[in-house]
Amino acid sequence: MKKLLKAILVCLVLGAVFFGYRWYRNRPRAPEPTYYRSQTVGRGSVTQEVTATGTIGPIREVSVTTQVTGKIVSLFADYNSRITENQVIALIDPDTYESALASARAQLKSNEATLERTRSQLWLAERELSRQKRLYEREMTTESDLDNAQASYDQLTATVKSNEAAIEQSKASVATAEKNLADCTITSPVTGIVIDRSVEEGQTVVSSMSASGLFTVATELTRVQVEASIPEADIGEIEVGQDVVFTVDAYKKKRFTGKVTQIRLASVTTSNVVTYPVIIEADNPDERLFPSMTANLSVIVREDKDKVILPNAATRFTPAAGEVPPDMAAAESEDESGDWDVVWVADSMTSIHPVRVRLGITDSINTVVEESSEDLVGKQIVVGRQSAAAAQESGTNNPFMPKRPNRRSGGTPPGPPPR
Repeated sequence: MKKLLKAILVCLVLGAVFFGYRWYRNRPRAPEPTYYRSQTVGRGSVTQEVTATGTIGPIREVSVTTQVTGKIVSLFADYNSRITENQVIALIDPDTYESALASARAQLKSNEATLERTRSQLWLAERELSRQKRLYEREMTTESDLDNAQASYDQLTATVKSNEAAIEQSKASVATAEKNLADCTITSPVTGIVIDRSVEEGQTVVSSMSASGLFTVATELTRVQVEASIPEADIGEIEVGQDVVFTVDAYKKKRFTGKVTQIRLASVTTSNVVTYPVIIEADNPDERLFPSMTANLSVIVREDKDKVILPNAATRFTPAAGEVPPDMAAAESEDESGDWDVVWVADSMTSIHPVRVRLGITDSINTVVEESSEDLVGKQIVVGRQSAAAAQESGTNNPFMPKRPNRRSGGTPPGPPPR
């Protein structure tokens, strides 16, 4: 009997423990508080930019070509040579063109001699025609002799005109030969610096529209231009006169400045993306910027200074359902026009309230507040959530956490708990 009672008692105890444990596990619990990360709102500057890449080049670039065909016998300029206008930079073998000029001049002299001879014959034909006319009036010659004299005179007159035309043609040939000979001496059309040379001494060059230039001369490199391709989505923000900041890979810590000088309408479509060329001019007094360098550009579209600014994370934060009372959650829908946004201000690490704001320009970090329903400067703006452990760890720097008493103010520093 005692064993039975003892077994029943054990079963009752175990049952009580089991049901007590289940009740403890399933008991209603208070919801865990949500901890928020926040930053202090202040004033500052925000610069809105359009970024792009471009290629550096000279303001003006001239290709020096040849007007004649021949072999290069001398070069008087090389890469990076500084040259002046009309300076001789190359010489083409002139022998062929000197011979052509001598031949053209000889032909001109021959045509001039022929003209003189024909004019003498015309003079005699004219006198003979006059004599035949007087004799015919006196009936001392026949009409046939008069006609022969007239025909001879007319023929010689035409020959004189033909000889005069031949002389003009010979003069043109002489002028062409003189120009060809002069073109054997290649001079620079501008003052500048040679940035490319595509010929060597002894090389034969050909005069044609498709022939490449012998030299490429930049008029100056103390001022350069950058040609950037701006997508159509951003081109509406670009205006002539805007400031531009850019860098190049060669000088990673150096920032260069320039201004937009031209927006070209010649669009280019690449992979269904339409871009427009934008020209930026920049000073290059030490000539550190070389042609064909790649520039990473930031066109300053707008800049606001001394404005109330919010971190961009604050403009993206939205509390989840149940984190705030329904009347607060409905604050965002109060503005039917859509001109206002809502940000959330932290009253404590676990309590927030909404503030309606009208936002302005933004960059990659901050956004300008144009107008707000309450003064935000100095307040804690919510930028996200954090765990309880993270909140306790950052409590020493959090304005919502209690401060430790100061020894100098008579407070007692925290110590180990009493035993």
